[in-house]
Amino acid sequence: MQIEHSTILITSAGNFMGRDIAYHFASLGASLIITDSNQDDLNETYRLCARINSNVVCFPQKDRSLESIHHLFLTIDKKFSRGIDVLINNYTDVALPSLLAPYNKECPFQLTELAATLFTYGQYAAQNMRDHCKEGVIINLGYHQHSTQEQCQDTSTPLLAGLTKSWAKELNPFNIRVGGVTPRLSNENSEPNTNLINQELIKNTEYILQNESFNGRIIEATA
Repeated sequence: MQIEHSTILITSAGNFMGRDIAYHFASLGASLIITDSNQDDLNETYRLCARINSNVVCFPQKDRSLESIHHLFLTIDKKFSRGIDVLINNYTDVALPSLLAPYNKECPFQLTELAATLFTYGQYAAQNMRDHCKEGVIINLGYHQHSTQEQCQDTSTPLLAGLTKSWAKELNPFNIRVGGVTPRLSNENSEPNTNLINQELIKNTEYILQNESFNGRIIEATA
């Protein structure tokens, strides 16, 4: 895929990774659609990207509910007659809940919410690509913003791997590829190493877009 000729939708573009990945692809000449429910953060990402690329459009969202995502894609359909080529499904990784830990009602909810959000964006993006006969790419991109102690817990990477493999098999007849990029951290990771891993996440995302044979797999970024 030629990145400079692509229209790329980036979700959660106002957070740390969303801003970095948006700026990276803006610098490569792609047309960007950036979205986030935090309008101030989204505006900052837009401001940075618009300095180097005039083909950047931002769509604030009320939240990440089904209704909000549905409205986002309706708006995209109205303003982009050729649809999108790429979805970068940017999300913050969460720790898997432990059955042996004290009950915390937030833990299962976080995992359920993550799966629902990834699925909904992926489903609408796949439909958009099919409607416009695009040989598109969906990339689920996860990153950490936790403390070092939390980083060592089991994370949602297995969930990402399962979704990626399943979606790739389902979308293969439509020539839509699916990949995943996730960080791999350990006790030894300090803040500088985390920054290097974030750079690897961006580099691996670009690799998946450019490599036409990459499908149904995830890359774990390390530094």
